[in-house]
Amino acid sequence: MVQEIINQNNESEFDSLLTESLNQSKLKEGTIIKGTIAEIEDDSFIVDIGAKVEGRINKREFAFQKDSSELNVGDKIDVYLDKIENHNGECILSRTKAKSKEIWGEIEKSFQSGELVEGVITGKVKGGLSCEIGVTAFLPGSQIDTRPIRDVSHLIDVPQKFKILKMDLKRNNIVVSRRAVLEEMHKEVREERFLQLKLDDIVDGKIKAITDYGAFVDLGGYDSLLHSSDITYKRIAHPSEVLKIDQQVKVKIIKVDPEKNRVSVGMKQLEEDPWIKVKDKFNINDRVTGVVTNVTDYGIFIEIENGVEGLCHKDMLTWSQKQNSKPGNLYARSQTVECQILEIDHEKRRLSLGVKQLSENPMSAYNQKNPVGTIVEAKVSNIKDGVLFCLLDEDIDGAIFSKDLSWESDPKEEIKKYKVDDVINAKIISNDNEKISLSIREKEGNPFDEIKDKVKGDIITCSVIETTENGIKVRIGEKGPITIIKKSDLALRKSDARPDRWAKNDKLDAAITHIDNTNFKVNLSIRSMEEEIEREAMEKYGSKDSGASLGAILGKALGRDKKEE
Repeated sequence: MVQEIINQNNESEFDSLLTESLNQSKLKEGTIIKGTIAEIEDDSFIVDIGAKVEGRINKREFAFQKDSSELNVGDKIDVYLDKIENHNGECILSRTKAKSKEIWGEIEKSFQSGELVEGVITGKVKGGLSCEIGVTAFLPGSQIDTRPIRDVSHLIDVPQKFKILKMDLKRNNIVVSRRAVLEEMHKEVREERFLQLKLDDIVDGKIKAITDYGAFVDLGGYDSLLHSSDITYKRIAHPSEVLKIDQQVKVKIIKVDPEKNRVSVGMKQLEEDPWIKVKDKFNINDRVTGVVTNVTDYGIFIEIENGVEGLCHKDMLTWSQKQNSKPGNLYARSQTVECQILEIDHEKRRLSLGVKQLSENPMSAYNQKNPVGTIVEAKVSNIKDGVLFCLLDEDIDGAIFSKDLSWESDPKEEIKKYKVDDVINAKIISNDNEKISLSIREKEGNPFDEIKDKVKGDIITCSVIETTENGIKVRIGEKGPITIIKKSDLALRKSDARPDRWAKNDKLDAAITHIDNTNFKVNLSIRSMEEEIEREAMEKYGSKDSGASLGAILGKALGRDKKEE
């Protein structure tokens, strides 16, 4: 108990003496004072500020003094008294704060002139890194490097230069950039390297980045584009199939753009062009073996020689029309396949290939057995866009267009009478080795056969089928085609152009004004026929100067005809 009282008295006496000594030396927190280096440790300087008080200053705060490596014990320096520690006899000192005012002025000059400042990165902070450039500064994460980096340990405590982006003395805030320094350095290196690169030069490079459309190659401080089409003569789905990051490559400069400072390079240009051999080695109709390099919706690509490939369109894969729309169901990449060369385009470097040409066309045998004019049984498999698609035999399809369903009905209405799986009889009206056309309306014959020898201007006899307000529907001859004579074509004189002048089954004569035996169309006109009769009568019996009426002329003509009889 007595000993504790003695210790408390001693401590109290020590504190009193220390306070008195400090008061005598007029040491005040927040002031710049002179100190003496009392001891030098591995990472710190021990500084005596008098009054038997010492403080510790990290060597990092001296990193930007030119004479920091020459400081020795006993040297006098200016320090900032940040806080007095009465209990342990030490105080908190700062060399940085002592130099702050002077350094801020120098940094501001560098900021205004755009000059770089030296410093070190001291550690990580939220959003970036902390730096010492004489004062503490902030280095945002986006300004650390020209591209994102995860590990920054190799940058810590390494002297380097920074560019000041922003400074605020009131807030004691400075923002710096390492990226801006690197970009400026790269710009100078790029400009110098660009001047060294010449068209057709063969240079060494390193793959820096790989994209969907190619790769970027570092040519020693200058990045160039290696497009996918210039990597190899072989087809590749992605550049990563043949390239990898940091891979050393040899490339040829194939394009230099001084205006945009861009350089394009190629790797395949260092290889022999495989198409040089095509002209001497391959001919149309040659049977070759190749490997499927790609499968698309419109066909497959087959490589028949290293770097030489052609397209086999889906229509050239199989004779079966059911499978033509799905090349992926028939072939896969890397599959070996036999094919025939259908076309060679040396200028465009294209090959057209066919697989089905190596097997017999089943349609040829079917057509020999069922020539044009044959009535066949068919099953409706699909109805689309005004066409009935029919299955004739295994893998043999035919088509019936709506216009070939009926001679009389509206095609749009007639096709509505049919549905999928209907079994029908139809006549083959055309065929080749690709498709077969059928007709239901021609199954009983073609009514146009009755007028196939007729031409425009011929007079033909018709039977009235129906009369309407707009004209009359007639059939030509006994079994000929049906057509409509418009109201405007019923008579020469407008007053006589009345459909009600005729009744069903009446006979009449009309002139052919248009005939198309290919598309089965014919137009008739009573008016045109009467115009022709009038013209001929005027030429034969009338005169422009006689003043006789048409009726008189026709009467005279008819009278003469009777006498001649």
